[in-house]
Amino acid sequence: MLKRSLITALAIVLALSSVPAFSHELTIKAHDETMKEGQPFPVTVQSAHKFIVPEEVEILERVKAGIIEDGKFIPSELKANEKELCIDFTVTPKDLSKSVILVATKDGESWCVTNEGGKSGARKELEAQGLKVLSANKYDKYAKAIFNTSHDDKNFAQVLGHPLEIIPVTNPADAKTGEYFHVKILLNGQPYTGPVWATYDGFVTEYENTYAYYTEAENGEAHVKITAPGWWGIRAAQSGLPGVEGDYDNLNLRAFLLFRVK
Repeated sequence: MLKRSLITALAIVLALSSVPAFSHELTIKAHDETMKEGQPFPVTVQSAHKFIVPEEVEILERVKAGIIEDGKFIPSELKANEKELCIDFTVTPKDLSKSVILVATKDGESWCVTNEGGKSGARKELEAQGLKVLSANKYDKYAKAIFNTSHDDKNFAQVLGHPLEIIPVTNPADAKTGEYFHVKILLNGQPYTGPVWATYDGFVTEYENTYAYYTEAENGEAHVKITAPGWWGIRAAQSGLPGVEGDYDNLNLRAFLLFRVK
């Protein structure tokens, strides 16, 4: 009996250790910084543990990406780029009199920790195969990047309605090194309270899940001190939301806001 218990415990430890402690983060990166009205603008969707350092190609069927026009999401055609470990897409901005928002989202699949390691699939499906499911999680991810900002424009502050969304209060065109960048964060439309991470392109390329700044949002407000010029990303995460019986136990949300500090 003791031997059986030890074997079961070992199986659980091995199963847990087979799953990454942090899920890959969904981000957006452009090949250029300057948009031209009516001209194609190439962009990539990236998934990685390091900021804007691509690590894997997401499943195309689970990702949507495109541009926000007149408050509506216009999806782009996506193409997997196995060589560069990203997803390529192109947008064609029609109006550059205001800031432009690009969006990428991922509808995550159920990921289960089982007695045979980490496996994708709903809890009930894997249990029907005879596996012992220890936990089942779903990760939905939302990224948006703001381009073409100007000092007199307010388009940057659009609320898109993502379940977890970071909305800039500071105009990215006004962001300065040494000053605070203010954001509003909503969880299912309500003020979010919880951890917030921020970093900039090139801060760390050697280590995973390493950020330049940490703070906590209180009642939907967070403040990040800008410490360098370049592309910045602000990240929020909410774990342990109610799941769907038979599919996944917990829903986990991830959000990234990207903008450039000149």
